[in-house]
Amino acid sequence: ASAGERSTRVSGGCCGPQQRRHQQGKVTVKYDRKELRKRLVLEEWIVEQLGQLYGCEEEEMPEVEIDIDDLLDAANEEERALKLQETLVDCYKPTEEFIKELLTRIRGMRKLSPPQKKSI
Repeated sequence: ASAGERSTRVSGGCCGPQQRRHQQGKVTVKYDRKELRKRLVLEEWIVEQLGQLYGCEEEEMPEVEIDIDDLLDAANEEERALKLQETLVDCYKPTEEFIKELLTRIRGMRKLSPPQKKSI
């Protein structure tokens, strides 16, 4: 997902398309640009790794959803690893290295969900 897509999704479905397009910039500004860039690089890496694990192009890949914010919510590394193992349960190649590397890469990252207190 590109930063633009994420902004649209975050801004919610309450507004018409024109309003949403207008608000998109504001929503993105709430986030630290460096964090966004890190997240994008990580997402691209994940897609590339999944392509290798499943031995196919992105378009042919089975539905695999790795939610970085969900992983960051986990209590500890073990819980994160378990979530990833469950997600990749149907992958026939060994996933240990991918999981270990992903956990290393997300260490120190922050969630990108907007603060819940603010009402839009």
